[in-house]
Amino acid sequence: VLEKRMGMKKKLVAVLIVCLAISSLLFAVLWQRAENSKDDIRQLAQASASDACLQFVEYQADGEASSYWYGVAAFRSFEQAYHLLTEGTNKSSNYAFCNEVYGCLVLSPEKSQKHIAEIVEVMKILAANVEDENGYLRMADLRNNIQE
Repeated sequence: VLEKRMGMKKKLVAVLIVCLAISSLLFAVLWQRAENSKDDIRQLAQASASDACLQFVEYQADGEASSYWYGVAAFRSFEQAYHLLTEGTNKSSNYAFCNEVYGCLVLSPEKSQKHIAEIVEVMKILAANVEDENGYLRMADLRNNIQE
């Protein structure tokens, strides 16, 4: 009887070890998938910031309304990707600044276009590093300047 119990305990320990190994492997795969997803979103945000910067620079050079609106569209893409990147973090105020600047770009284009040099500078910073806090401090200043 004692020998039978020992055999059952060994089988139970073996099953537990196998279950733990499988759950650890599953956790590692899911963790890696989530990290890759964040990297993809980060790259999208950075590429969109770069595109917005290029379009706004083009608007500065040629004054074409289409360049401005392409820049606004790229800014929106950046803003949405950044929102996904920071969802559930303490960076929500950064997203709020972006959202308010986007609102100004869309609803007050004449006012926003007067600040195009500032917009370009902010987007240059964020195109280089989408998580640069200095970029969001400048974004908050931009929001205040446009709304004045």
